[in-house]
Amino acid sequence: MHYGVILICLAMNQTPAVEVVTLSEKQVKGTIESLTANEVVIKSTEGAVVVPVSELLTIRSSQPVANPATDGKFILKLTDESQLGVSSFISAGNTVTVGHAVLGDIQMPLTAVSSVRFAPADPKVDQEWNQLLERSVKKDLLAIRKGDVLDHLDGIIGSLNDTTLQFQLDGDDLSVKRERAFGLIYSKRDSTSKKATARLELVTGDRLSARQVEWNGKKWRVRLVTGPDLEVAPEQLSTLDFSQSKITYLSDLDPRSVKYTPYFNYPGVIVWEYKKDRAFEGKPMFLGKVEYRKGLAIHSQTQLRFRLGGEYRKFQAAMGIGDEIQQGDASVIVKADERVIFNGSAKTRVAEGPLAGQRPEPQKLDLDVTGVVELEIFVGFGSEGEAVTDIGDRVYFGNARLLR
Repeated sequence: MHYGVILICLAMNQTPAVEVVTLSEKQVKGTIESLTANEVVIKSTEGAVVVPVSELLTIRSSQPVANPATDGKFILKLTDESQLGVSSFISAGNTVTVGHAVLGDIQMPLTAVSSVRFAPADPKVDQEWNQLLERSVKKDLLAIRKGDVLDHLDGIIGSLNDTTLQFQLDGDDLSVKRERAFGLIYSKRDSTSKKATARLELVTGDRLSARQVEWNGKKWRVRLVTGPDLEVAPEQLSTLDFSQSKITYLSDLDPRSVKYTPYFNYPGVIVWEYKKDRAFEGKPMFLGKVEYRKGLAIHSQTQLRFRLGGEYRKFQAAMGIGDEIQQGDASVIVKADERVIFNGSAKTRVAEGPLAGQRPEPQKLDLDVTGVVELEIFVGFGSEGEAVTDIGDRVYFGNARLLR
């Protein structure tokens, strides 16, 4: 079962109200009638709507729910990128037991834990903690706060109860008062995040990486990638996201190369660097009065190259000049392994025909990149090629994404 989703089949008055979004951006509202490994059936006002699981992007709760207060004092991160606010954290041998206000007590193998932070958020030390999390270390780290500074010890983290942490430092066994521990970071283990078939976001702000999800008529049954089985009440689920194994947004990738060619090539000239998930000057991206929270903003005379490695089959985006631009004319060329697969333009006005003088709708790109190793996007000056036009040549690629 590729997506790990077993079966949902229950009466309409028992099912949570949801909104289903597909890869083609179709939205269906209703209640789930059934969900198998092959398809999801939604009972809507227009009758039953069948969506193949291969085309399923997200299932969102359409019932307004308040963000409930929890007693999660600690932030627990797992190797599968799950993140939970927990009220207790006890480790003994190879097993960890945590307490969660909504999910109850959870047991998991110690190898599933990436880190746990016992202290609340504090801007004075948050940056130092995040830097410790990013380090690649061969030993465990015990972080201790001293004033507004984080210190840390490299060693081996042992058992932990409500009062004492066992820690081995340079071969010596130490007993550390738990209240002194700011946080624990376990030696880097192989990430298991790629094994997730779905991501769950809860109204509590927790994130779960699931290997398997099913509906038992009352609750969502979830098996985490790291092993534990959980039950999630329907009112606790915000989003069930299947995009991880299907979609990669270009804005989540770093280009293999970036090349800018300013119109006037002399020192001090402004270079409009491309932007991820926002327009220039940090503003939201709007195309055709639609805001895109994911995408690329690319100025004229910019070339981006991305390594795809032959992993994808489609490149899709809504492409056009940003709504805030009154005059612009840019050329757009997309290449797949040096082969041109799109050669067009983005303009603020239609030049001729019945729509002459009007602003065109954003173009929907749907390009075949099956087996392509390198994707190149080039934005040029356009047909006029004048410096004044260059000022408005801001091409946005809304929801620029690669489909597997």
